[in-house]
Amino acid sequence: MIKPNLLSLTAVAVSVALCSPVFADDQASIAADQAPDFEIITVTATRTERRLMESPLSSSVITSEEIETSAAANLADLLKDVPGVEVTDAATAGMKRIKIRGEASRRVAVLIDGQELTDHSSYGAPLLLDPAMVERIEVIRGTGSVLYGQKALGGVVNFITKKGGDSPFQASVTAGYDSATQGQQYSASAFGSLGDVDYRLSWSDNDHDNRETPEGELDETAYANNSIMAYVAYHFGDHTLGVNYDQYNMNSEIATGMPSFKLDMPRRDREKYSLFYEVDNLSGVMNKLHIDAYKQTIDRQFVQHMEMAIPMPPPMSANMIIDTQIDELLETSGVNGQFDFTLGQSHYLIAGLQYAKDEVDKSTHNQTEMTMVMPGPMPPQVSNTDKTEIENAQLTTSAVYLQDEWSITDDWLLTVGARQYWLASELVASTRGLASTESTDNQLVGSVATNYALSDDQNIRALVSQGYGYPTLLQTAMGATAAGTYINPNADLKAETSVNYELGYRFKDGRIIIDATAFYTDADDYLTTVNCATTQLTCINQQRDDIYINADKATSKGLELDTSIDFDDIRLYLSATWSHREQTTADFTTDKTGLPALYGRGGIKFTSQNDSLGYYWLDAYMRAASDADVQDSSGSEVEHYAGWGTVNLAIGNRFGKDESMMVSIEGTNLADKAYQPASQSLLATGRSIQAKFSILF
Repeated sequence: MIKPNLLSLTAVAVSVALCSPVFADDQASIAADQAPDFEIITVTATRTERRLMESPLSSSVITSEEIETSAAANLADLLKDVPGVEVTDAATAGMKRIKIRGEASRRVAVLIDGQELTDHSSYGAPLLLDPAMVERIEVIRGTGSVLYGQKALGGVVNFITKKGGDSPFQASVTAGYDSATQGQQYSASAFGSLGDVDYRLSWSDNDHDNRETPEGELDETAYANNSIMAYVAYHFGDHTLGVNYDQYNMNSEIATGMPSFKLDMPRRDREKYSLFYEVDNLSGVMNKLHIDAYKQTIDRQFVQHMEMAIPMPPPMSANMIIDTQIDELLETSGVNGQFDFTLGQSHYLIAGLQYAKDEVDKSTHNQTEMTMVMPGPMPPQVSNTDKTEIENAQLTTSAVYLQDEWSITDDWLLTVGARQYWLASELVASTRGLASTESTDNQLVGSVATNYALSDDQNIRALVSQGYGYPTLLQTAMGATAAGTYINPNADLKAETSVNYELGYRFKDGRIIIDATAFYTDADDYLTTVNCATTQLTCINQQRDDIYINADKATSKGLELDTSIDFDDIRLYLSATWSHREQTTADFTTDKTGLPALYGRGGIKFTSQNDSLGYYWLDAYMRAASDADVQDSSGSEVEHYAGWGTVNLAIGNRFGKDESMMVSIEGTNLADKAYQPASQSLLATGRSIQAKFSILF
């Protein structure tokens, strides 16, 4: 169980914290910002504790120190400098998601303390967690389907939350401000360790207005969220029993850019109860056991207003107003178990099980008003319809997995894993006219990885892994509404699959650190939508509706680099990604998929410490991406996104008794450049300031 170094004031644009008098373990760990620290212990990559240097997967860790000193506005912004990672917003400023290596967000597993943040939308799981609750973030780039399930086809992001403290009572209070949104952010925590009991109680509240850009205020980008989290764990010998509760409530406007088409998300809330038990240092062959169970509820409300003119022979005219409200409740119950075995001196075996049941209750309420204007003295004719459609569906996922870490020699580690899936999806009830359906699937996937130490300072690694992603309940059972069009479900959909190949190299000495990866992914049966009239599939409205089908293929290849060089108090660093992706729909293939060929961050960071000023830092850096094009599936239209680069500066200082106070200020897009990343639907913020002030006790 990971103990907090202190508070993770992570993406709070300007925050104030009061916590215990230990910000970081030592000066060296603080200076490691923006550089991979190969001595960090990572648990997500192989579900075992290993130094990052020895991880056979492409792994990145955002440490508590990096989260704490960052002025990023949210969790997604903390991740956007990780090689291979992009942030996407789906036109919703307050709800961001993560893409990895060009894979859509719904192909990335988002975990909170190893438990999946389930979501059945077409976009994938948003990051419904406040940064003030997070101790560290671990990222797997490339498929993690063997260890983390069928949402991990493109990668895994695991948010590890803060737990107890180092003394009986510690506290933190934070307050923040973001000039780009006039955003106000607050949080508070009480935590500590009382004998054998660890505890933490946390609260946060954030409120942001419309986004300021170089082209003016961006309408419909305001958002707000608040959250609470409670944690208690009891240690008895080598055993630990703990409970956790967290609640995250969010509302956000959605920018459409069209006066006649408005979207809003008044509610996107998450609530979770969880229980865990773990024991270490067991005698005999089994040496560790972990079991957890949880129940999670996601409550979503989506409101749409659309106005349109209906073609009529002149001089007649007609207008239609459609108001839609979608209420969706997703309940997930899950159990995870992991059993660790030591087999002789060479084999470390883990065996695991996963069970999750998702149940969605969805209500779609449509109000339609049509006004027809007739020639002559006749008054306008107004007709109204009011209709509510209800669906209920469920998905059950069961899986078992094995992984063996075989130490062939002291320098050579071979990791072999496999997972067997059993899935069942069912439409239980529908008033829309959908017939009750059931679909099932079972699949065995595997992976082989190796890590070889060329010397104490460098190693090489290789990986072949299979990815597997089963369709969501909206795609197999319930359907979805998008921009006034209904997308029919398809119970015959196949799972998306992929094969991922990687070669990696890590090097470190006293000054230089290099982490480089080359990857290639071949994916099949990707889900897309087509108009029902072009298929033989049955739809509710054959001429107007769309339907989900398996039609797309994709290949991705690229290089990822994370490197730095130290000159005493000065560090030069660079994280960069080169990538190329081709996608095929039917007989049409394009490499214009919205993925920049090159993107990343580079900078220079100065850190120092003295008796009068305490510890302080200055970080000047540039973020940049090359241009990108998006071509539609017919090949007839291409949308171009220009390349961009921003100049940024972050400064900070820890001072006072035991460095118990901290101030952090970050200026972003200092040249006030107007740009829009290809992965996002909204114009980026202009020149802005985020700052953070902290007091610890």
